[in-house]
Amino acid sequence: MRKSSTKKAAPKTEKKSGKGFNWKKLFTIFGYLICIGVMVGSVAAVALSLYLVNVTARDGDTLNLHNRKLSFTSVIYYTDEETGENYEYQRLDGTENRIWVELEDIPQHVQDAYIAVEDKDFYEHHGVNLVRTVAAMINEYTPIKLFSSKTGASTITQQLIKNLTNDNEGNGIAGAFRKIREIFRAFVLEKQYSKEEILEAYLNTLRLSHNWAGVQAGANNYFGKDVSELTIAEAASLAGITKNPSVYNPYTQPENNLERRNDILYFMHEQGRITTEEYEAALAEELVLNKRIRDKSSVNSYFTDMVIDQVIEDLMAEYNITKAVATDMVYNDGLKIYATVNPDVQSAMESVMLNEQRSNGTYLFPMKENTYTNKDGEKVTQTPQAAMVSVDYNGKIVGVVGGLGEKTDDRVLNRAVDSVRQTGSTMKPIGAYALALDYHYLNYSYPLYDDYCWMEEDPDDPTKEIEWPRNYSRSYSKVDVPMVHAIKKSLNTCAIWALRMVTPSASYDFVKNTLHVSSLVDGDADYAPMGLGAMGYGISPLEMAAAYAIFGNEGKYTTPYCYTTVEDANGEVLLETKVTTVQAISKETAYIMNRALKQVLVDGTGAGLATDRMDSVGKTGTTSDDKDHWFIGVTPYYSTAVWWGYDEPATLSVNYTTHPPTTAWRNVMNAAQKNLPVKSFAVPETVLVLEFCADSGNIANFNCPTKEQGYYTEDNLPRVCSRH
Repeated sequence: MRKSSTKKAAPKTEKKSGKGFNWKKLFTIFGYLICIGVMVGSVAAVALSLYLVNVTARDGDTLNLHNRKLSFTSVIYYTDEETGENYEYQRLDGTENRIWVELEDIPQHVQDAYIAVEDKDFYEHHGVNLVRTVAAMINEYTPIKLFSSKTGASTITQQLIKNLTNDNEGNGIAGAFRKIREIFRAFVLEKQYSKEEILEAYLNTLRLSHNWAGVQAGANNYFGKDVSELTIAEAASLAGITKNPSVYNPYTQPENNLERRNDILYFMHEQGRITTEEYEAALAEELVLNKRIRDKSSVNSYFTDMVIDQVIEDLMAEYNITKAVATDMVYNDGLKIYATVNPDVQSAMESVMLNEQRSNGTYLFPMKENTYTNKDGEKVTQTPQAAMVSVDYNGKIVGVVGGLGEKTDDRVLNRAVDSVRQTGSTMKPIGAYALALDYHYLNYSYPLYDDYCWMEEDPDDPTKEIEWPRNYSRSYSKVDVPMVHAIKKSLNTCAIWALRMVTPSASYDFVKNTLHVSSLVDGDADYAPMGLGAMGYGISPLEMAAAYAIFGNEGKYTTPYCYTTVEDANGEVLLETKVTTVQAISKETAYIMNRALKQVLVDGTGAGLATDRMDSVGKTGTTSDDKDHWFIGVTPYYSTAVWWGYDEPATLSVNYTTHPPTTAWRNVMNAAQKNLPVKSFAVPETVLVLEFCADSGNIANFNCPTKEQGYYTEDNLPRVCSRH
């Protein structure tokens, strides 16, 4: 039997239980992640780009350094009459007080102070300091602090962007996005503008205390200087404020400001921007601040108020814009307004019109209280008010005060310009005598009969008639009175006789259309309004001063104005006053009236109140119910109107030693003209100076007992006196 043979199977090799590292797979995964990252990054980049494009869409206007559409301080200037130079009178602080100054006019040490502390690598980077930016992020988002409190991460370019855009989002995500916007804008700005343009814009927009912005406003308000006059120490002090104006304000935090100033001086020295000698001298310099700080507590003068109102009105008319837009232009567009103010006149006027109590306890304008019931049935107590305004013979308003006492607010009621009141006897020269003299109905000594003109209905009893007009004295002399005497005695009767010669309609036309009194109404073309000043509304002191100027300006009337030109921040003329002058009356009539008005201050109703050095003339005026007192005074330099009364008309009934409006005028003119050359009114060659008889008003003969000097023209002479 055969044996079968069997083979044993070879043992299988066991596989290793641990697998080998699959690099291929890892690279594949990594590749996928990179692709995803690229795609996500691309999407994020596109989204960020779209975001930046969207949020910076308006940057063409906001970051246009050439247009500089920022809030700039408008400035009112006055002209020195002797030199013709313009000087700053007042700033109109709006949203911000900023005066732009070119970089070339900013001293190098002022530029260096800011660069040293804010951005020492300003001229090396391209808008962003990446190292400082990364460090700032670490500062912001980790406990690690890589910066001291004395320096920051933002470059000057980035700070300029903040100033221009007001993009000041806070911390966290919002702050991060703000930083991204800022960095993007900084790179763009550096490509469009030179370093010098960026630095100039920065130095003119940096923030300071109050509403001040820019180095010029800082130099003016902290040190009372132009920026070009700042010392190194002052420059460092100014540069120290910007970091935190409330903490480093030299007025309120002098020790903090001094410490930071010294730090900045150290940086300047360390960086080689000042020498050791300059550094030590600056450290030792005592900080002297401007004592006359300009802040929002200051109050405009009445003149400034008037200019603001007029410029706003003219901008609205010239450019067909709303009042809001025009007002914004005046306060925030950096306008240069060349005003007509004379600081000597304005200062003298403000001083007198403060009406301070005198050593004997009295006031120039007595302050008797009056109580009345208003339309709501409430009892209101008021004290007298007053107003004064002066114009020169070019039509320039040189001084104005619209109320008594200290002015406490801006753009309040300016009674000299905006209020109209009954003029009383100050109406007689312009409403009756001047035109009658110009028409040759009268002459200097023409006899006018002092008696009532006719009977009128008694306003208190319609069943009776009374004599009209009545003199202030309630009596009549019933004799012929020379015109010059009628004027100085302010006789109502004679004024009406003169007006009858002219006719009220002719007088009305003259006052309204030649002397441009705007407040007259049709009902004023009558005897009482044109002869005695009892008008429907009245006339403002400004228009009265302008009207009386014909008596000192050879008969010429010039429309009054308070500014000559208004320029924008770039020097382009926005407004220009067009001066209009007309020959209202002849120069001979003007001088003859001038001489008649002089007698008012010699022995008339204003006797003893002529000015000290200058020839002066004028006319007092009081309404019949004693509610308004006036004086209009004329010197070779100025025509001035003064009004005194209650805002709510009421009888004054006060005692005084000398007529308050006339005395106030005299005091102002004495102060304002004390340094001016003595000057006389121009005498026309055609005016004859002859003696007249004080009794008859005719040319005097040898037998006339009382003779006075009179002024005439060849074609308007009185006959020789036949009474004596």
